[in-house]
Amino acid sequence: MKYYLGVDGGGTKTRFTLCDENMNVINKYTGPGCHYLQCGYDGIEAIMAEGLTKVTSEAGLTPEDIAFAFAGCAGYGDVTTDTPLIGDAIRRGLGAVPVALGNDCENALAGALGDRPGINIIAGTGSVGCGKNHSGDYARCGGWHHVMGGDEGSGYWISWRLLQEFQRQSDGRDERTLLYDAVRQILNLDTDDAIVTRVVEEWHLDRTRIAALAPLVAELAANDDPHAKAILRDAAAELADFAIALYRELDFGSAGTCGAVPSSQAPVPCSGTGGIFKIGPLVTGPFSDILKANGMEYVEAIAEPDMGAVLLAIKHEAKAIL
Repeated sequence: MKYYLGVDGGGTKTRFTLCDENMNVINKYTGPGCHYLQCGYDGIEAIMAEGLTKVTSEAGLTPEDIAFAFAGCAGYGDVTTDTPLIGDAIRRGLGAVPVALGNDCENALAGALGDRPGINIIAGTGSVGCGKNHSGDYARCGGWHHVMGGDEGSGYWISWRLLQEFQRQSDGRDERTLLYDAVRQILNLDTDDAIVTRVVEEWHLDRTRIAALAPLVAELAANDDPHAKAILRDAAAELADFAIALYRELDFGSAGTCGAVPSSQAPVPCSGTGGIFKIGPLVTGPFSDILKANGMEYVEAIAEPDMGAVLLAIKHEAKAIL
């Protein structure tokens, strides 16, 4: 029996999934996020080493039992000069395990569509999109640093819009709604201007902590708060823009080695993964509508990104053998 390891390394958590050659899950382990800008290269190495030890030892196996691994990690491929350093850290952590490397959005695409042609948009703490056509051509969109205005439609982006709207309502620029009192309560504010102390001085503008406010927007929108609903509609539109850009860049009208000849009438499948899509129709509804108007179709993800990483491990082993 062969065993394969999929590593799905995000900014919030890193999931290690060990499967046999029939894609049966043997064991899973979840460690901390491994984005190199958050944990450093030494941090990546330590997370990989611990995850490898945990996921194998708890299953009664050793790293030597793993035929191949795929590690798709946040930040990999984003900055040309940093990518080799990320790769070296991952390899040091995984030791002698044969491994292919990529970005975590590759895991999500492979899992969501079963490694078939199409597009996947990830919206969790951050946001990014990627796609693959029938010829195997691959492209990414988004994933720019949040400080530079990137991560549109993500939990971080939604939360910043929430805080901005709170300021507008505090000033009287917008009429106060449920949103105003909800933000005061969740941030435990004695005065409105204490929001600066809380977010800037106490939270140090921590990206993950700010993004954790996104569920409040979903709750407010479900309670018909007009500003919260508008924030989610705008988030859906931003995420759909990723898909539109990928659809334009990738030629889905020709056949290739990755799938059957596509019908010119068939819309390109586009899935959405990550916590923002789990909000449900308040996001997926407008997202789907925009896709339909642009030659695509929203589809539910087949599997989670960690299983996509396992699929890619098996695929890359076959390439290595050839």
